[in-house]
Amino acid sequence: MTDTGPVFCTDCTGKAGTGTQKHKTSFRKEKCMIIVNTLNQGNLDTHAAIRKYWNSELLEELYFSPKKVPEEQKGRALADAGMRQQIQHLGMFLAGTDAASACREILHAFEQDTGFCTGDEKLYLILGCGTTTIYSIQYQGEPVSVLCLESVRGNKDRLRMLLAHEYTHLIRAALLRKDIFESCLGERLVTEEIAENYSAETVPGMQDRDYCIVEDAAAAWVLAHREDLRDMTKGHLEDASWIQNLFSMSAEIDFPVRTGYVYGYDAVRDYLLRKRLRVKDILGADWKEILKEEEA
Repeated sequence: MTDTGPVFCTDCTGKAGTGTQKHKTSFRKEKCMIIVNTLNQGNLDTHAAIRKYWNSELLEELYFSPKKVPEEQKGRALADAGMRQQIQHLGMFLAGTDAASACREILHAFEQDTGFCTGDEKLYLILGCGTTTIYSIQYQGEPVSVLCLESVRGNKDRLRMLLAHEYTHLIRAALLRKDIFESCLGERLVTEEIAENYSAETVPGMQDRDYCIVEDAAAAWVLAHREDLRDMTKGHLEDASWIQNLFSMSAEIDFPVRTGYVYGYDAVRDYLLRKRLRVKDILGADWKEILKEEEA
């Protein structure tokens, strides 16, 4: 993969993103993400076919190992009525939709909206065990994105919402040229909440917890304990000590996991409203500018 940063598309509209450096060149379709669909309907026909697919080396490297999904989760997933329904919906979705083309079309619309093109990053479409949605990992020496198609639930709006989230990560990482996930808590908060607010812009009308991709318990806890969270994280925005506690599914804490995905959502939304901006205007913004009131 060649790291050239995001390409700015001169035939797309939209004003400059705060704090961004843009490379003015013509819109180049070939710079869109490479979509790798690992699934076909045959993978979903029987439980045996699904297990064979899950037992592949590819799935081990893309999903089971990096997401620390235990072997027994395969059996639990196939025994779960909700997961079986998700797989059924996925089968119908794949029967009527070219998933790779649908993703490509959605990403192209984002590029036209923001003016920023992705590079030649890869997006793998997989069937997971219902444990996560979309994420980034290192695979074969390069960063890739992975979308668990069962989390789409056969719904194109949900597909658009999840892709919007990942798209902003790709553009922000290329603009800032740094680790946007593990460098410090402030950066991670703003990175995730920019993604969630772009999901809300592109697919309005869902509940906030849907954009934050969390369970009801996490959303409710943050609503009731926002000041507690602010006190706990005060003084830690510039270090990474609280990232695990607020964003990891496996965090050993005495409050719901993944609350970080909810905590900063309102802060970014309020900043956008105050400044009369859209998410595309802050894709490269300094996290300190957005969270300066949280630090006060």
